[in-house]
Amino acid sequence: MKKYKILISDYDGTLCNSQNFISKNNLLAIDGFIKRGGIFVLCSGRATDGISKILLSQNFNGLLASFNGAVLYDLNEKKIIFSNGISGEMLCKIATYLSDKGLNFHVYPEEGFICPKPTKYSKLYEKLTGVKPIFDDNPLKTIKESNLVSPKVLVFDDKDKLDLYFEEIKNLTPDCEVSRSTDNMIDINLKGVNKGSACKMIAEYFGATIEDVIGVGDAGNDYAMIEQAGLSMAVSNATEEIKELADIVLPVSNDQDAIAYIIENYCI
Repeated sequence: MKKYKILISDYDGTLCNSQNFISKNNLLAIDGFIKRGGIFVLCSGRATDGISKILLSQNFNGLLASFNGAVLYDLNEKKIIFSNGISGEMLCKIATYLSDKGLNFHVYPEEGFICPKPTKYSKLYEKLTGVKPIFDDNPLKTIKESNLVSPKVLVFDDKDKLDLYFEEIKNLTPDCEVSRSTDNMIDINLKGVNKGSACKMIAEYFGATIEDVIGVGDAGNDYAMIEQAGLSMAVSNATEEIKELADIVLPVSNDQDAIAYIIENYCI
């Protein structure tokens, strides 16, 4: 059986357990994998500044693909390797639509996140990620005046509202990728920017091909990664959509050291 040198993992619901941290067994397995010459990359929909702080606090430092692959960041070197965001008329069109529908949304400058007003979701997002809000009752004006380039737009609101507007948001512009990461979150990225394209970019960066990559995830924003990876895996707690798409459905969940299991059984 082929042993893989590159492993790309989602964070929430995959590497991260239900207590919102990386288990000791997973960390030890990743460390051993890297010492044997393996390449481990975390690929998350989260913002760079928030997820990087969480990872470093848990002694994880390596490559991070944040904002669903819009940014590739080296935690060791503290530098951005690649970034590709939404800007100009496209970002204004998205922000105008979301504002008109009364949907709570976030856009991302270099640090923090801009949202129209404090809500239970902005408070929850800050608590979950550690990323500080910048409240702006006229975000459209700010976007225009600052020429903001946002790695993604996050719509974070009631499930019923997102159910109602999801298809409209998907069809809002053909130049964007739209995915549902949770019942309460919709991620909007630039067209061609997703976890699948991140897998290709990472493979090329290390002189490999997508066929040399294991991709593992659990939710809707992992779809492109599961579709593209040379060997795709779904943790046992994944959605049915991801399980049906994956090459392998693991017998273990994110609470059962799924990444350590993959490294032990499928990696060098």
